[in-house]
Amino acid sequence: MGASAAFAVGISESNATEKSKKSTITKKQNTNMKLAAISWTFGLDNLDELFEKVSSIGYNGLQFCGDFKKYSASKVLAAAKKYDVEVTSYDPINCKPESDKEATLENSVAFYKKVIDYAAELGVPMATLQGLSFWTINEKDYEKAMLQIIEAVRQLNDYGKQKNILLTYEACCHYETTWVQTADELIRIKEEANADNVKLVLDSFHMNIGEKDMLEPIRKIGGDALYSYHVSDSGRGGIGTGHIDYIAQYNVLNEIGFDDLLCFEIVIPECRPYKLPMNEAQMAEFTKQSKNSLNFWKALMGQS
Repeated sequence: MGASAAFAVGISESNATEKSKKSTITKKQNTNMKLAAISWTFGLDNLDELFEKVSSIGYNGLQFCGDFKKYSASKVLAAAKKYDVEVTSYDPINCKPESDKEATLENSVAFYKKVIDYAAELGVPMATLQGLSFWTINEKDYEKAMLQIIEAVRQLNDYGKQKNILLTYEACCHYETTWVQTADELIRIKEEANADNVKLVLDSFHMNIGEKDMLEPIRKIGGDALYSYHVSDSGRGGIGTGHIDYIAQYNVLNEIGFDDLLCFEIVIPECRPYKLPMNEAQMAEFTKQSKNSLNFWKALMGQS
């Protein structure tokens, strides 16, 4: 894919030209990736508004992040059906203990069992676990915190199997979670927990901060263990707003045979996690970047 194809999907000429100097598509195009958005980035609490916006941008899928104590599964699914959007997975963004005193291994497992139960009610195949890091706040030692996370994953692995819900763990940078910021840590958790029902998640924005290399972590985890890949550029905006080489990223995903869930997790500069909703102008920019990024990736996949 040259610069002209990038122009066609709305990436700026200067950024597209610069990226085309770095990489061209060298691997077989993969048309099996499921493209989805992540709900928290929209900053919309109203389910009808959320799913209408998701659909209008062109997404067919959505990883839902709403608080399971606030949104009944039936209402989420009704809104998804109305706008013909598939709920692909559940990610409980409100996943911190209510107090430091509550942050224990036992309580973390109890909380995430509720997460898994809610995912089962939604009828989705996957629920996320990376918020387990928040439950280690009383463990100031890195190794003790990691061992708590590993034990929680071990216990939840079996519960997820009982409920027929696959579990995933994402590496997030130190600006979002205390621990587990690299592919190596993800692999350690999966192996030491003997977690045959847990797959792993990488995020291009988080890798840009936490990893020395943007491609090797994808290869290290491999196609069998990588369930989901998150896309946002180096400043967390849409493709073309930063310096990440997404053609190179796409090539390596194809190299490892990745064909699962690819989520766009775009945030414009004026916003960040927990600093939402957006005003009208910000929503317009968010929508523009989202459409550009989605169309760019579809072009990489050989889709119109």
